[in-house]
Amino acid sequence: MFRTIKVALPFEQSLLQTAVAFNRACQTVLDYGSEHKVYNKNVLNKATYPQVRREMPNLPSALVQTARDEASEMLLRTDFAKIIRKRLSVRYDNRCFKFYPDSNRVSLTTVMGRLTFPFKHYNYMDTWKGEYTNAQLVIRRNKIFLNVQVKLPDVAIKAVGEVLGIDRGILNIAACSDNTFFSSKRLRAVKGRYQFLKRRLQHVGTRSAHRKLQRLSGRERRFVLDTNHCISKAIANKPFDVFALEKLVVNKKKKNGKRFNRKLGSWSYAELQLFIKYKAEAKGKCVVLVNPKYTSQRCSKCGFVHKQNRSGLGFRCGNCGFSLNADLNASRNIGVLGKSEHLRLFVNEPIVASNEASPAGIVDGSYKPMSLFIGS
Repeated sequence: MFRTIKVALPFEQSLLQTAVAFNRACQTVLDYGSEHKVYNKNVLNKATYPQVRREMPNLPSALVQTARDEASEMLLRTDFAKIIRKRLSVRYDNRCFKFYPDSNRVSLTTVMGRLTFPFKHYNYMDTWKGEYTNAQLVIRRNKIFLNVQVKLPDVAIKAVGEVLGIDRGILNIAACSDNTFFSSKRLRAVKGRYQFLKRRLQHVGTRSAHRKLQRLSGRERRFVLDTNHCISKAIANKPFDVFALEKLVVNKKKKNGKRFNRKLGSWSYAELQLFIKYKAEAKGKCVVLVNPKYTSQRCSKCGFVHKQNRSGLGFRCGNCGFSLNADLNASRNIGVLGKSEHLRLFVNEPIVASNEASPAGIVDGSYKPMSLFIGS
């Protein structure tokens, strides 16, 4: 598995000049690739390398090649659209950087040669020690950061374990099958306040208003990021070995209305899934994705599926009369599907039948949501 170490570097002119030259080199390759509609690295290298070396003679050849690689990937993602690279950043591979966490310094190739820069040491660096494969130098608002990627040994994942179903939503960020809810009340309140301020600033339209808009957008993004980190950490620390989530693909629809589509657009369900996944893997746990079809309409007690079972935040089965919170009911169905999906990942493991598998999910008078529909 891979982790990223972020360190702050001193604001040196050598790093700034390197980023500017790297940006020009990358832009040269982007212009050629967009004009000739090619993204192959070999073709781009033969066509642009002499020009880049002639225009940026101080830029080392290793950085010229990483600039070409980055431009090739950007061209592939954007289907040869015209790209203007504005962000000041430099991509480093293992040939042009060395990371020394024990002595709190890093060696980087620059336009002024190979230089060493100090950085502040953090405790988590002692646990994240491995192969430092590459790094990204980023310059933002007179601050320079280096994001170092480290390759760590994979943690063994258990073949069989308890499954936690997680239903993600807009009103409840996450509803877990163990009756745990993570409400979005505070998140929606903060987002609403930021959206109100942004609408007022957009109406003003001045240059200072646009600068204020950028700062507000950054604050809102960091608040959402911190919220997802806290929720994913709390979920990953739960005493479960497998976390089941829906394989969501959200598309805006005109019939939903502008207000609901705005909420869908700001819904960070994929980010939460990513955070849960990498935090769980670090603990030797597994994340499985299941088909979301009918998870909100199926009764978690008897398995009856009907569209009218769910009404808003409530769920009432039309067959057995079982009533429950709609998100909690969906999370229990997701947990059942997740257990089946997890067992299929380990086909060499023996599947032992037990008395847990019952049509109604009732064993000794207690509800066992993880045992439904196993083997069906």
